[in-house]
Amino acid sequence: MKLQKGFIFLGMLGVVSFLLHDILGWILIKGYNPITSYISVLTADGTPYSPFLRTLIQLYQLCFLVFSATLSYKAFKKYSTYTKIGFVLLFIVAAISIFTFGVFPMTMESSTNAQNIFHLLLILLIIILTNLSLFLLAFGYWKKEKILLIGKITLTFAVVFLLSNLLHLVAIAMHWNV
Repeated sequence: MKLQKGFIFLGMLGVVSFLLHDILGWILIKGYNPITSYISVLTADGTPYSPFLRTLIQLYQLCFLVFSATLSYKAFKKYSTYTKIGFVLLFIVAAISIFTFGVFPMTMESSTNAQNIFHLLLILLIIILTNLSLFLLAFGYWKKEKILLIGKITLTFAVVFLLSNLLHLVAIAMHWNV
């Protein structure tokens, strides 16, 4: 039980690492805008500070993987099918994330090269699966687990995540100077 609590704490450490990665990237990388740029450009091949920023993102990925595996394990012991699937999807997202950034990092070349296109397609898959996971968790908590507050909070995050990602894609496509 103590080990599970430690692994769940890694979720918080992962969030801090991810935010630090984005904030330091914004400070260190000239021209990076967290609203109108892909976050992947911070760790792209050939960018300054990429070894340091890759370390932060790898810490996030490792924490996320262990955190999501712990939640999946816990879900199979006590939660409904919707909640189980939601947590397993989060684990799959963590695994895909490690694969995406490790094997197919962005490059500073044209965004239309094969490696960058594959990277962006995997990122799109990550976004879709994460959102699906959040909606399944919200439904599972709300309807099946009868934990209405957590269900409402998760549903709120699912909607905010969906809308913010759609807005981010629009900002990138429209070249908004935000």
